[in-house]
Amino acid sequence: ETGNGTSKLATGIEFPDVDDLFPDQDTVIVYNMFGIGAVDANPNYKGAEYAYNQRWFSPEEAIIGGAKFASEAYINHPTYKQDTLYKMRWNPGNPGKHQYATDIGWAVKQVPRIECLYNEINSCILRFDIPRYLE
Repeated sequence: ETGNGTSKLATGIEFPDVDDLFPDQDTVIVYNMFGIGAVDANPNYKGAEYAYNQRWFSPEEAIIGGAKFASEAYINHPTYKQDTLYKMRWNPGNPGKHQYATDIGWAVKQVPRIECLYNEINSCILRFDIPRYLE
C-alpha cells in the first residue's frame, strides 16, 4: 500500500476535512506510512480515512502513530504477541485470526529492505524466532 515510501499514502494524499478541523479548507493532506487500514477494496481512501481519524497530518505524525499502532495492536498485544513480521502476517498462535496483511508474501517482501538496514549496522546480534507447527 505504501510502495516503499512512494505511494500517495506515504507522500501525502488529500482527504475531505469532514470534522472541519481546518475551517478555511475543504480537504487536508494526510499521511499513512504503514498503510494501516488500507484494505484491498479501496486502499487509498480507507488508508487516508484512517490517517485522518488519527490526525496524521505530517510524515512524522504518521511514523510515530504507525509505530504506536504496530506496538499496541501486534507486538505488545495482550493476547496475540505478534512480535515478528511472520507472526503479524500468519499469526501461528491463532491461525486465521488477527492477521495484518492479505498478501501471502508480505512478510518475505519486507526482508530485503530490513537486510539493507541491518547491513548499515557495524555490530548487532540477531536472534531468530522460528514458529514451530505440529508435524
